[in-house]
Amino acid sequence: MNIKKRAMAVYHGEEPDRIPWLVYVGIAPTGYLERQLRNKGMGLKASASVFRKETPHVRVETKTVGDIVHRTFHTPVGDLSMKEKIYLREGAGASWIMEYPIKDIKDFEVAEFIAEDTIYIPDHESYEKVERDLGADGIVFVWAGRPPIQEMQVELMGYKAFAIAYYRYPKEFHRLLRVLENKADERYRIIAESPAEIVNGTGNINSEIVNPNLFEKYMIPFYKKQSDLLHKKGKILEDHMDGKLKCLKDLISKTDIDVIEAFTPPPMGDLPLADARVMWKDKVISLNFPEAVFLNGPKATREFTLKILSESYPGDRLMITITEDIPREQRWAGLSAITNTLKKYGKYPCFKMQ
Repeated sequence: MNIKKRAMAVYHGEEPDRIPWLVYVGIAPTGYLERQLRNKGMGLKASASVFRKETPHVRVETKTVGDIVHRTFHTPVGDLSMKEKIYLREGAGASWIMEYPIKDIKDFEVAEFIAEDTIYIPDHESYEKVERDLGADGIVFVWAGRPPIQEMQVELMGYKAFAIAYYRYPKEFHRLLRVLENKADERYRIIAESPAEIVNGTGNINSEIVNPNLFEKYMIPFYKKQSDLLHKKGKILEDHMDGKLKCLKDLISKTDIDVIEAFTPPPMGDLPLADARVMWKDKVISLNFPEAVFLNGPKATREFTLKILSESYPGDRLMITITEDIPREQRWAGLSAITNTLKKYGKYPCFKMQ
C-alpha cells in the first residue's frame, strides 16, 4: 500500500499493511532531511479549504505596531476591536490573541451582526490543488471551523470572559451561540457537498477548558447533528482532541465522531492509550506522539514508539501522527527515531511486548 491507501484503510476500518505514520505539513520543514524520512515511510497530513468567507457589511481595519496587530471591525451597529501578538518563537503558533473582541455585554450585538453577515461560498479549487499535489504521499482533510461553544471561548471571548458571560448574561450568550450554530450548519452543508472525505471538527478538546458539563450539553448534540449530515454523504468526521481527556472519556464514547484525532497520551495527556482503546472500541485513534518525549532523546523516543505499538496490539484503528509543534533542537533526531522504529516494527499486525 502507498501512504494514502494505508491511512484511508484505517479511516475505513480496514486492515492496513503497516501502521500509518503521518506528520502535519509544516511541522517538518521541506528539505533533505524531511525527504529522507518520507522515503522511509513517513507521510504528510495536509489541510485545505472547500469554501471561502465574506462579510459584505463589515469593514476590517488592520494596523501593525511592532509585534502587535490591532484589528477593528466596523459594522452598522458598532465596532469591535482585538489585538494579536505575532512573530512568536518557533513552536508557539502563528499568533496569540492578547485582547479579545467581546469584552462586555454591549459587544454581543456587534459580534452577532458580524456572524450573521458572514457568507460561506463553496470553492473547491484549493482543496483539489492540494490533493493533486500531495498525491499518494499522504491525506488531505478539511478544517470545518471550531464548534460554536469553542468559537466563543477561544476566538471571541477568552476563557475568563466566557465563564463570566455564561452565568451573568445567559440571554445574550445563548442568542449569539444560536447564530454561531446556524453558521456552523451552513459550513457543514457546504463541506458535505464537497470532494473532501475527511472532515475535522477543529475542536482542540481539553477537559480543563471544555468540562464534562459543557461537553455533554453543547458538544455531543453538535457532533450528532454534523455527523448525521456527513455520514449521509459518505464523509468521515474526526475531531482534534489533543488535551486532557480522562474525565471526558465516557462522554466521548457517546459521540458519533469516527476518529479521535490528535489524541495525546501521557506524559502530556492524562489518558493512557490502552484505556482509550478499551473505551472507544468503535473509533479510530489518530494518536499525536507527545512532543515532550522528544526532549528525552532518540533512545527514549524509540522506546515510547515501541510502547505505543505494544499498547495498541494488533494495531487496528490506529494511526501515529505529529499534530503539535516539536522542540526545534530535537526535531530531526526525534522524527528519525520514530520513522526508523516504525519502519522496523510497524508492520500490521504489530508486535506486543511481553
